[in-house]
Amino acid sequence: MFVFNPLWTIFVLLMGGYVAKIIGVLKQKQSRTLLDFAVTFAIPCLIFDGIYHLNLDLSLTLMILTGLMCSLLGGFFAVIVGYFCHFSRATLVSMFLLSSFGNTLFIGIPIVTGIYDASFIGKVVFYDALATALPFSLIAPFVLSLGSNQPISLFANVKRIVIFPPFIALVLGFCAKVVALPDFIFGPIRALGGATTAVALFAIGLGLGFGAIRSAYKPTIIVILCKTLLTPFLFIGILKVFNVEFNPNHILAILECGMPTMALAGAMIIKAKLDSNLAVSSIAFGILFSFVSIPILCYVLL
Repeated sequence: MFVFNPLWTIFVLLMGGYVAKIIGVLKQKQSRTLLDFAVTFAIPCLIFDGIYHLNLDLSLTLMILTGLMCSLLGGFFAVIVGYFCHFSRATLVSMFLLSSFGNTLFIGIPIVTGIYDASFIGKVVFYDALATALPFSLIAPFVLSLGSNQPISLFANVKRIVIFPPFIALVLGFCAKVVALPDFIFGPIRALGGATTAVALFAIGLGLGFGAIRSAYKPTIIVILCKTLLTPFLFIGILKVFNVEFNPNHILAILECGMPTMALAGAMIIKAKLDSNLAVSSIAFGILFSFVSIPILCYVLL
């Protein structure tokens, strides 16, 4: 029952945005404005606060890197299956990104804090930065170029990362750890950061669409199963091979690598004019399937 509360919160926020679109209170295009607010203001505040107060340890870092490795392996496996299913190159490229990178922040925070407590927010933020945001920023442009035949600009990619507000907040959070900041500074920072999950999930719900599944149900099923089940069970298998006794850091990393598809990955695939139907379907139905996959993982782990 402990996982019911965060799942219920996620469901209500997503459906709130979706219902607002259906009844005409808000328009689907307005989801972009809400996500821009989250990415530009709320997430950087959440990241800065989380990283500044995070006590780093080698065990957590190793678990995060293992989670990244398993996520990439899950992406490669999805591509292999898609290749034998004779999918197009654009679909294969889309499948790799959608299977490799998850919604480790917006969905991860309510799940992990629901199982443990708010003190784990910093660890979730660190996982998202090290295993999702940074690798995605580095890998995605190169992978997308394979499907769209667009030239790769290393300078442009590096520039995009350096000026990305969450990355700036990450660097500032680490730099600020060398000094003791007075607590009152974090009042407005926490107020903005606290809005991240609600605003982002509502915006994702506002942008959800389910009609594209008709033409992309096969690759969508492969992506969802690889992302939410294969990847975390690969992680569990690796730990079992080395006879590792699970602790909260291990469980956090396993749950995070099993989060549904990253919304930004879908947005970039649509922008690159690859398999848009697959991107939309993987995000929408991946979130819905997480109401099945996350309880399964919690049953196995806890």
